[in-house]
Amino acid sequence: MNKDEQVLYDFFCQIGKVNNSVDYPLILINSWLKRDYESVVADYDKKDEVLDAYNHCIIASSLDRPLYEAIKKIKGWN
Repeated sequence: MNKDEQVLYDFFCQIGKVNNSVDYPLILINSWLKRDYESVVADYDKKDEVLDAYNHCIIASSLDRPLYEAIKKIKGWN
């Protein structure tokens, strides 16, 4: 994985383990992008790094890999 993919993978795994899903990390990213701080309350020390990585991966169409790898890890797939 490249640097941006790794940042997202780490974020998805760390935050996603709470709900056993990558749904919540994606909801967080969406709320941060919309600057909707009232509907979702979460403080993540690397928020700006995650948003930069997310934007770079969207532009490069490389979001699938960190998502898939994080889902594998969270779900315990080999």
